[in-house]
Amino acid sequence: MKKNSDKEAFSFEKGIERLEQIINDLDQNNVQLEQALDLFGEGIKLIKQCNGLLDSAEAKVKVLLENSKGELVVTDQD
Repeated sequence: MKKNSDKEAFSFEKGIERLEQIINDLDQNNVQLEQALDLFGEGIKLIKQCNGLLDSAEAKVKVLLENSKGELVVTDQD
């Protein structure tokens, strides 16, 4: 992902948007091998970051679920 001097906060939506850009660039088949490898590496990093955000969101959902009595309980949604 491009690094900004102001270090913008990474968000899931921004990560997915950048991944889509990378996929489109690679699908065009008009990038040099070195650039394609760089884009691929960036994509792998973005996937790991997005997965981390999803794991965090899943953990929050587990904490916030309520049972039928209105009590908060931790449950798995598998």
